[in-house]
Amino acid sequence: MLVDTNWKIAVSSEAVPADSAPRSLGEALARGPAAGILVLWLRPHDIAALAHLSPPPTRVYLSGLMGGLENAPLPRSWRANAALSYPFELPQRRGVQLDYARGWLSFGHIPVVDPQAQADTYLACTLLSDTLNLMADHVSPPYLIERLQGLLEHRSVTGYYPRLALATRQHFASKGGYIVHFDGPQGTVLVADTPWTVP
Repeated sequence: MLVDTNWKIAVSSEAVPADSAPRSLGEALARGPAAGILVLWLRPHDIAALAHLSPPPTRVYLSGLMGGLENAPLPRSWRANAALSYPFELPQRRGVQLDYARGWLSFGHIPVVDPQAQADTYLACTLLSDTLNLMADHVSPPYLIERLQGLLEHRSVTGYYPRLALATRQHFASKGGYIVHFDGPQGTVLVADTPWTVP
């Protein structure tokens, strides 16, 4: 049990071994406090195991990235009170942003096996290529970073991300995310509970 002295929030953490039986997850949830907010950082097979457990009456937050994003196998009985952290643009808003990467992959006869990783790779390579083209013959690491930072802020094609920016001592170009929930008891449609928020 951990108590945050600034906010007077009691935090109880419980680690469940990887690949443990649903019963172990249920026992861990039973040991937690009866009231409050439940935060679960689970992989897809552990999320699917929640189907064997009754959902708590409180709000439940899950890691979208760990859990499979919009394909997280969250049981229908858990969906009413569950929300996901979501570090990408919503699926229904990013279609056009991904058309460039999809087109390039299709033209090169490259199978899509991991859409997000392949779109990120395409984005990184095109950013580097565009930056090097702007630099002409004046190539040096500091100048490359400076030009990349300037180019990134005005980029309209940003792949999975609604906006990207870099500056001195910043190592992540996308710094925010949404809190989302599923639109219904089944399916992959997400609804944003918050605007894009940078912590």
